[in-house]
Amino acid sequence: MKIYAPNIHLFAFQLYKSASNDIKNSSTDKDFLWHHANAIISTTLHQNLQLHQRIDVNKTPDNPRVDLLKDTDVIDDNYAVDLQGKIPLNQSQDLLIKGFAYPLRIYDSYSLWLNLRRPEKENNNHTEDVDITFLRQLNQNNCFTVPENPLFLGQTLLITGWLTGAKDRQIIQQIANDCLKSFFPDNYPLPPFNRQGELFGSPIFEYGLFSQLNNYQQVLIWLFTDEQADSKFNQCYQELLDLFFFRTKAVKAYKDSREIYKKLDEEYREIENTIDKVAKLNDVNSNKINLNNLKNDLKALPQISLTYTRLIRNLEEYQNTIAINTYNYNERLQQIKSIFANEDISFLETFSQKNCAYFQQQINGDLGYFRHGSELLGKAIDTIRGIVEIEQAERDRHLENTIQILGIGFGGGAIASGVIVSHIDKINQPITLSFDKQPHPFYASLFLSILATFLFMVLGWLITRRRK
Repeated sequence: MKIYAPNIHLFAFQLYKSASNDIKNSSTDKDFLWHHANAIISTTLHQNLQLHQRIDVNKTPDNPRVDLLKDTDVIDDNYAVDLQGKIPLNQSQDLLIKGFAYPLRIYDSYSLWLNLRRPEKENNNHTEDVDITFLRQLNQNNCFTVPENPLFLGQTLLITGWLTGAKDRQIIQQIANDCLKSFFPDNYPLPPFNRQGELFGSPIFEYGLFSQLNNYQQVLIWLFTDEQADSKFNQCYQELLDLFFFRTKAVKAYKDSREIYKKLDEEYREIENTIDKVAKLNDVNSNKINLNNLKNDLKALPQISLTYTRLIRNLEEYQNTIAINTYNYNERLQQIKSIFANEDISFLETFSQKNCAYFQQQINGDLGYFRHGSELLGKAIDTIRGIVEIEQAERDRHLENTIQILGIGFGGGAIASGVIVSHIDKINQPITLSFDKQPHPFYASLFLSILATFLFMVLGWLITRRRK
């Protein structure tokens, strides 16, 4: 099966600055997007692009949108690096390949639009159709798939081609599926089919499901049936590039929010375990309550609360990021509508109207659920603090009573001992420890002092118990 003048468009994005200290202080390659562009061209066209040396990342830092190509490399107001080379079709024929690399900065991110294509004309003659399997020659070693990087936001792959005849229109989806299979290596996990529509009068297919977010990869295959789609694509390429950027930002924020959701869920379970433990304290004899453990819990819970609050704040920030990029996405849609007043662009509108709405609803539901955890955590802290205060007061009062009893006992015993010692010589029959020898009066004094101390301690216990 053949197509005419296939194109591969890579729209890839990375952060160039971030509020995260982990990223700021890491050894992450800040220019990895430009290096990846170099790797693609080296793999396919066997040329040394050196894109990272052709750009000026410090150009007009206050401008939200900046073409990064150095002024010395700009030719005829073209801010992209033109590419040209040959790729072998077979052992006896090489095919001319053209393209460009367009580096720019949009807000807080670097953007790369890299294109490789079989031109429509060569030496003023229409080029021949090529077999769909030729697409793999443009993606040797799967070089168009950007590797993971802490700064990487995401990518969109757009494959375009012209249908070659009326017969092709009857098997359009099969052609799209074959393009997808032919582009990626064998045994590569292909993104699943998502939906089909039309854009500028030509069929377009989207692959990649948000239900498989961990392995999500968006691939668009746009098959031109006439010159209208190709012409309009060229007229609004800047707006489409922005659409892909804002879309990528929203998807990345939602993907990151799912990681925060997992962490919040773990923290919430820990909070529930703490609540259950506090509830069980009501059924435990107060003598068995470990006050030190409660105090440790009371010290740990504020840290849990701080971590939990930060995670909720992060979830809210991702929600705001999605809202901002959805707004910007819709702004670019309006600009496209102003260029083509009567054009149906519902295929592009689906993302902001359906997918972004789902993202927002999901995060809203998460926030409603997890904010309840903050209330539970506050109640747990108050409850444990109350139990600790009550238990501490009970133990302090018990200690006070013990001190009072001992004080009364020893005080009374000391007084009695003094009295007994002063009158010990008047005891007619002192207590003896043996039957053959009269003990020293000291033993009688000791015994009577102990007996007096015990009696006074009993008296003190009766007094404190009556007071209680």
